[in-house]
Amino acid sequence: MSRVQASLSEASLPKIEVSKDGKYFRMDWDYQEAPESRVLFDNQFLDGYLWGVISSLRIAEKTISCATPRTGTIRRLEQEVALRLADLLTEALHSTVAKESLRMKQEANWPHARHPDERSAI
Repeated sequence: MSRVQASLSEASLPKIEVSKDGKYFRMDWDYQEAPESRVLFDNQFLDGYLWGVISSLRIAEKTISCATPRTGTIRRLEQEVALRLADLLTEALHSTVAKESLRMKQEANWPHARHPDERSAI
């Protein structure tokens, strides 16, 4: 198991759900309140990726209630499109949050500036 895969199980990953909505499907995603989720805020790369996926899947703007890397709701999707969108967003958002969680854990183990008395003893 890679370190990123291990972090996937430990990180507060965004919730991504596909649900039946009449004859169509609806997709919702929402970040989880945690320090590693801050990577989803103001992330221009993920925002561009999200809108590129929406465009490539030919999702009409009128069906989009909200779509940001942090949270979103898209309605009136065909099942195949909803599942494909869910797969793509799960891969992008979960891996981004997991990598940030791993980075934060590694950073927490860095040696910090020592107290002045400790530096003089070296």
